[in-house]
Amino acid sequence: MLSLIKLFRFLNKYKGSLIFSICLLFVSTLLTLVQPRMVQIVVDEGIKQKEMATILLWGGGIVLAAIFSSLINFGSGYLLIKSSHGMAYDLRGTLFKKVFSFSFQNLDKFRTGELMVRINSDVNTIMMFVRMGFFMIIQSLVMIIGSLLLMYSSDPGLASIMAVIMPSVLVVFLVIATLVRPVFLKMRKKLDELNNVLQENLAGASLVKAFVQKKQEIKKFNVKNKGFYEISLKIGTLMSLLFPLLFLIGQVTMALVVMIGGQRAINALLVPGVPGITVGQLLEFNNYAMMAMFPILMLGMVLNFVSMAAASAERIFELLNEQPAITEKAGAVRKEKLNGDIAFVNASFRYGHGEMAVSDFSMEIKSGEKIGIIGPTGAGKSSLAYLIPRFYDVNYGSVLIDGENVRDYSLSSLRRSIAYVLQESTLFAGTIKENLLFVNPDASDNELWEALNLAQAADFVKEKENQLEEVIGEKGVGLSGGQRQRLAIARAILSNPDILILDDVTSSLDLETESKVIDGIYEKLPDCTIIIISQKINAVRSADRIIVMKDGKCQEKGTHQELLKIKGIYKEIFNTQVAQDQGVA
Repeated sequence: MLSLIKLFRFLNKYKGSLIFSICLLFVSTLLTLVQPRMVQIVVDEGIKQKEMATILLWGGGIVLAAIFSSLINFGSGYLLIKSSHGMAYDLRGTLFKKVFSFSFQNLDKFRTGELMVRINSDVNTIMMFVRMGFFMIIQSLVMIIGSLLLMYSSDPGLASIMAVIMPSVLVVFLVIATLVRPVFLKMRKKLDELNNVLQENLAGASLVKAFVQKKQEIKKFNVKNKGFYEISLKIGTLMSLLFPLLFLIGQVTMALVVMIGGQRAINALLVPGVPGITVGQLLEFNNYAMMAMFPILMLGMVLNFVSMAAASAERIFELLNEQPAITEKAGAVRKEKLNGDIAFVNASFRYGHGEMAVSDFSMEIKSGEKIGIIGPTGAGKSSLAYLIPRFYDVNYGSVLIDGENVRDYSLSSLRRSIAYVLQESTLFAGTIKENLLFVNPDASDNELWEALNLAQAADFVKEKENQLEEVIGEKGVGLSGGQRQRLAIARAILSNPDILILDDVTSSLDLETESKVIDGIYEKLPDCTIIIISQKINAVRSADRIIVMKDGKCQEKGTHQELLKIKGIYKEIFNTQVAQDQGVA
């Protein structure tokens, strides 16, 4: 609940509209509260005294009060909607910025589906609470307090009945609220799990079909779906218990008011001088009693909003309170251009509390040098490269660029000078041109075509009906794996980097195309420090130096020909991949 209250700081920007909305709501509720008193006057002074003018006068007053109350209510509701949507807009933007401040290490803690639920579903839950729950709480409290005061002014004796019943309603409300809140938190976690499975299967639908895993994935989804169903059913059961209880208490209260008040009204009519109430006063009191009980039923509905919003607020604050694992120090070094010298000094790194992915690694790379890194899966090749742009930080040792520790650089200036093409070629839904301009919005069409030529992508782009303006789907849907990789490489070339890292991005290319791409990059970027990570000999053979990694360590290093003479790991990889291809060596 405290987390929910803390989120109200996002309403500060809209406090003017919010305060005015509450004032309008207060006026609207007061206009509703005066109507039973008008009804009492109509009955006792109009109908009983047979005064048609009084009936018309106060009857018209009831109509006008109802109309003005509805109009003011509309204005109040509009301002609340404006405030709640504004709050959601700001909160969603803050969460989105927060996620993009995270390092890879932070993102490892949250799955994609979970982040989507928190930024969208949880924020919408908070918005609905402010929009409806907040409105209902304020109106209910004003209605309850106003009704009780007016009941005491009308008949203190009958009002004492309400004084006994209201605490019992409050107890029921609090007990069920205590039971429901932790269950709502579990429900949001179950929704996370369901969304994660859904997101993974939608993203990997082709893989599921290719390996005929449809039944297994449907089974996995059904397990998560059933878990969400069961927890939702538990919440529904608790909430369905609340409303009948509150309704029963309300009906019993009305019956007591009618019976006791009716007896007093009869006594006053039969025995002149005996204290009692008029029929109009009984009707007035009964209306006020209903006005006091109905908001309690509304609060029962609000309980649903409060419990869901409190659970969502805790999850949102878990995201807001997550501290980025990678930060830049005050007075960080900012350079427009890097020379490109890289040095690993006894660098060691692990993911979480696992084994070392990179262990006591030391190496110097000179500016403009072309380095190939090869090794079996899990050797630590990508993990080593992640340390250069500070996707992760070393646990021990250091990484230097141009003699400066990477931790001393501004993150923006460091990463702006480094182009890192990840193993998964990420393309956005949009045109080919928009994807290329992502890294260099000012690039001309000529520069785009030059980059595409170097990446051996120009031919297939020209074959498209709209060429650069051809629309591609999310993650490059409609393109082959090799085409996606070549577009990703072209995009990296356009950034004109000082350091270029290609992380197994030619895996889908044939040997001839791969060689042309690498030779083109070397020719276009002669002064750029280039690191090519691959499991293919062909991708690294023309590098100035080749590093052979295994178990997070450098096992061998040298040129292609030098490593073949060593007859070690590199030679084994070579024999496996190329030995049967005559003349390659």
